[in-house]
Amino acid sequence: MKKYIPLKGSYLFLLCLVLSLSCEDDIQEVALFDKGETVAEASASEIDFGNTVRFTSTSTKALTTDWTFQGGSPSTSINSDVTVTYTAPGTFEAQLIVKYVDNTIDTRTFSITVKGIPEPLPYGGTPLDLEGIIEAENFDLGGEGIAYHDTEEENLAVTNGSSVYRDDRGVDVEVGENVTNIGYTNEGEWVNYTVNVLETGDYDFEFMLASGHDEGGHSVKLQRVDPNTGAISDLGETGDFENTGGWSVYTGISVPGITLSQGLHTLRFYFTGGGTNLDKVNVTLRGATPPIDGLGIYTEREISETNAAIIPPINNANFVISEVEDAAHGNRALYYKFDPANSSSPQTWGAMATLFPRANVNASSYTHYHISLKTSSTSNIRIRIKAGGTNYWVTLHHGTTDETYGMARDGKWHEVKIPLADFNAPDLSSISEILVLRSDDADFGNTSPDDTARDFDWYVDDIYLTKE
Repeated sequence: MKKYIPLKGSYLFLLCLVLSLSCEDDIQEVALFDKGETVAEASASEIDFGNTVRFTSTSTKALTTDWTFQGGSPSTSINSDVTVTYTAPGTFEAQLIVKYVDNTIDTRTFSITVKGIPEPLPYGGTPLDLEGIIEAENFDLGGEGIAYHDTEEENLAVTNGSSVYRDDRGVDVEVGENVTNIGYTNEGEWVNYTVNVLETGDYDFEFMLASGHDEGGHSVKLQRVDPNTGAISDLGETGDFENTGGWSVYTGISVPGITLSQGLHTLRFYFTGGGTNLDKVNVTLRGATPPIDGLGIYTEREISETNAAIIPPINNANFVISEVEDAAHGNRALYYKFDPANSSSPQTWGAMATLFPRANVNASSYTHYHISLKTSSTSNIRIRIKAGGTNYWVTLHHGTTDETYGMARDGKWHEVKIPLADFNAPDLSSISEILVLRSDDADFGNTSPDDTARDFDWYVDDIYLTKE
C-alpha cells in the first residue's frame, strides 16, 4: 500500500519563507519631516512718534513671509527684516504670517504703542478760558522744549535787575512797576499757552507790544500746536513794527479773524527776531456779521436779497467751464478754462461765456458791482452786462484799470468792486445777462483749436450788488 505525503501544507510554508527572505532587502528606514519654527521679534514695543521699529523673522523652513503694519510705513512687507516708521501716536498691531513648505501657516502678532507729545500743563493748573486775556508771563509749565524755547538758560531780565516772577529760568520775564512782560527776545524763541475755547468762532488777537530799538520790533507769529504730534500750524502774525517810543510803551497790533473750535488748544507765540517786548494778548470773539445789504447773484455770503444765477454759465467761445472748490469765499467757484480744442463752442474770434440770472435783475437801487477774480493772464478782459437789450462793459486792463478796481494778475483771489455807473448803462432796471466774461478785441486777436499756449484761464466767484 502506497504512503502519501501532504505536500500542500509544505508548499505553503516554503512560499512564505521565500517571500519573507526576498522582502527583507527592501525594508528602508523612514525619517519623519521636522516642522518649521516661527521665530520673530520687534526691536521695541513702545516708541515716540516719528521713530522706527525693526521687525525680523528668522523662522525656519518658511515658504513665504508676509508682514502687515497697522499705522506704519511701509504698511506691508514680504522681507524677513524690515524697518517701520510710525508718524502718528496710537496703539497699532503688527502681524507676521508664515507659510511653511508643508503648506501649514502660523502667525505672530506684536502690539506697538506710539507715544505722542507730553500733555500740556497750563500755568496755575487750569487752561485759560477764551475769550479773555493771555498774560505773556503765564506760559505753560514743563520747561525748555515743552512749554517754551529760549536761546539762553539764564533769565536775562533777572540778571539785569528784575525780581523773579516764576521758577522757570529760561524765559526772560521782566517784572516792572506796572507791567510784567516777556523781554530780551531772540529769533526762534517761543512760549506755549493751553487755552479753553468756550465757543467756536472767529477771534481777534490783539498783541500788546513794545520796542525801544532804533529799527523797531520783529513780528510775533500766532501758531497752533497739534496735541498729538506737536505739528505747528501758522495762524497769523503781527508783522514787524516801528519803535513804539520805549521798551515800556505798548501798542496793540491785531491778528484778526482766527477761527478756533470749541475745546482745548495749545497756542504758541513765536518770536521771529529781537527788539520785541510782549505784555499780553487780548482775545475777543467776533460778533455775528450782519447780512450784506445787497443782491446776491453767485455768492455764499449772507446777503439780504438773492437772484441766483443759472449754473453753469453758457460757453459762447473757447471756454470749458466747471465749478471748483478753490473759492474766494465759501466752498465753490467757477473756473473758466481757455481750451479751444475741447470747448463745446470753438471760435476764431476770442473767448466768451454768459452767466444768466434766473430773472431779470433790477439794479436801479444799487451802486456797485462786486466780483472776485483770480488769474495770471495779462490779457485784457471785459466784464459785460446786458441791460435793456444792449451790451455795456468795463474792461480790466493789466497795469491800468486793474488797480482802479482792485484787480491784480498774480494768481491770487482779488475782490473787484466796480461802480455800476462805469458801465454807462442809462437804464439798469432790466439786466438779462449779469456777467459776460469776454476777451477784449484790442489785444486778443484770432485763435484756433491749436491755440494751447495762451494764458487766458479765469476763476470767478462772489458776484453780488450793493448800495455802497
